[in-house]
Amino acid sequence: MKHAILVTAYKNPQQLNELVDFFDEDYSFYIHIDKKSRITDSDIKILESKPAVKLVSREYRVNWGSVDHLKAILLLSKECAKDKDIDYVHLITGQDFPVKSPQQISGYLKENHGTEYLSARPLPIKTWIEGGLNRVIYYNPYEIFNAKSWQRLFIKAFVQMQKIVGYKRELPSELNSLYGGSTYWTLTLPAVEYYLSFIDKHPNVLETYKYTFCAEEIFLHSILMNSPFKEKVAKKNLRYMLWENRDGVYPANLDERDFEDIIRSEAFFARKFEYPVSGTLRDKLIRYLSGSNSD
Repeated sequence: MKHAILVTAYKNPQQLNELVDFFDEDYSFYIHIDKKSRITDSDIKILESKPAVKLVSREYRVNWGSVDHLKAILLLSKECAKDKDIDYVHLITGQDFPVKSPQQISGYLKENHGTEYLSARPLPIKTWIEGGLNRVIYYNPYEIFNAKSWQRLFIKAFVQMQKIVGYKRELPSELNSLYGGSTYWTLTLPAVEYYLSFIDKHPNVLETYKYTFCAEEIFLHSILMNSPFKEKVAKKNLRYMLWENRDGVYPANLDERDFEDIIRSEAFFARKFEYPVSGTLRDKLIRYLSGSNSD
């Protein structure tokens, strides 16, 4: 079974090298590095020298919350879809680390071949502010302003102004209903080819999602859940994250305290790994997975 791993990253090149080196020859990597990242050209050359790495791109400057993250994902998707031998595509970040061995991941997917692992719920979602509809019906200029700085005040003011005047932008009729969930997923190559084909046929839909907050949490979910693939979606994404504030970080940076919960989970990947905090956990996972009976 052949796999493509799509990675969006912005820091810690050593983590990327460790991630690539963990996997065997059945896994290929397509990596997008944020254009504003401090990762150097020499770091990229090291990555590009690895046979498993098929692409390293710095195409987009990715502001948090902006549509440029979605564009980076689509760029990687298009590149990996050229390889028709791929069975499954996994989307992760540069702060993910595998919590199953390569053989365990392949074995699980062979047993469940054709299932799409995507966390997707219909909007409005109770746990999202305004159900998530505010992300798409108002212009959210995250591409223009840095929401991680004082500039977030401009974004809030612009959205509030639209609410005051009663403005709501028209949503594309090509998607009957909207769905949202975690950005990260494990999908069959045919599912990836489907959403790429949909975008090619309906370029206006992608244009509509410009100035959407975290479009990558809605756009592909809505395409696939309005398609024949809906019946194959497991509504879980096989990822482990700890949604709590730990030491001032949310979601939490994982450490050795999380080991037992991680290995008991179904997850293929866990995040966030941040060094040195997560170093002991990483080493423990590598020893555990190396000694596991993965056949």
